[in-house]
Amino acid sequence: MFIFNTYSLPPDSNTTHTLVLVNIEKSSSVKVQNITQKPATNRISQSREIIDDAQLQSLKRQLFNQVNASWAQRKTLSYDLVYKVAMGTNGEIIAYEAVNQIARNQIGKTPLPKLVYGPKDSVSQTKQPFGSFRVVFRKSGVLEISPWRGFRTTPDVIGDKITNPRQLRRLQRQLTSTLRQNWEGKTTAKQDLKYRVAVNKNGVVADYEPINQVAYDHFRETPLPMIFQELHGSNIAAPKDKEPLAHFRVVFKRDGSLQITPWRKLR
Repeated sequence: MFIFNTYSLPPDSNTTHTLVLVNIEKSSSVKVQNITQKPATNRISQSREIIDDAQLQSLKRQLFNQVNASWAQRKTLSYDLVYKVAMGTNGEIIAYEAVNQIARNQIGKTPLPKLVYGPKDSVSQTKQPFGSFRVVFRKSGVLEISPWRGFRTTPDVIGDKITNPRQLRRLQRQLTSTLRQNWEGKTTAKQDLKYRVAVNKNGVVADYEPINQVAYDHFRETPLPMIFQELHGSNIAAPKDKEPLAHFRVVFKRDGSLQITPWRKLR
C-alpha cells in the first residue's frame, strides 16, 4: 500500500488536499482511491474572538467585577484552579472550560457555573463575538484574570475623553477633595494601591479600575467601593463609555497620602 499527497501548490493548512491510495497487493492491477480532505477548523473561530486590546481591557474589568464579587469559598482551595472563560461584548459570561481535571472536579468551589448566561456551552461552541480570558482562582484567595492570548500592546481606555486642560484641573481638584474626605489614610497593603479613576463633567466618579494586583486585593480599603455603593447601588465599577470622562491616575500611598495626576497611557 502506497499513499501519495497531491497538491497543485505547496501544501497549506487552510487548503483542501487529496490523498491518493494505491493498492498493489496480490494483484497486477492497480487500484487507486482518492480521498479529499477538508481543511481542519480551529477549535475557536478567530473571526469571533475579540483581539482589540481596548475591548479586552474593558471586558477583563467587567469579568473581574462579576467573579470577584461572587467568589465566596476563598479559603477552601487546595490547589490553584485555572479556567478559560469567554465573555460576550454585552458583558455576560457565556462559556468556560477547565484546563485540567483538578479544575473540572472543583468547579463547584468557584462561582462560574452560577454566572454563565444561557446554555453552558464550551468556549469552542460559542457563536457570538467574545473575549477569551485566563481566570485563576489562587488557593491563597486571590483572583487573577488576563487575556488568554495576552495584550498585543498596552491597552488604553475606551470612550470619549474630557481633554480641556482647565476642565481637567477643576475635576482633579474635585476628585482629590472627594477622596480625601472619604479615606482614613489607612491600608494593610505592603505596596501603594494604584487605580485609574474616571469622573464625568460634574465631577461624579463614573468608573474605576485597579492597575496593580495589590489594588485588586485591597480595593475595599479605599473609598471607591463606598462611593459606588452610594451613587450606583453597587460597590463594583461598571465601565461607563457613553459620556465623555476625565481619567486620572490615583495612588493611595502606604504612608496615608493621596496622589492624583491626569491619566497617561502606561508604556
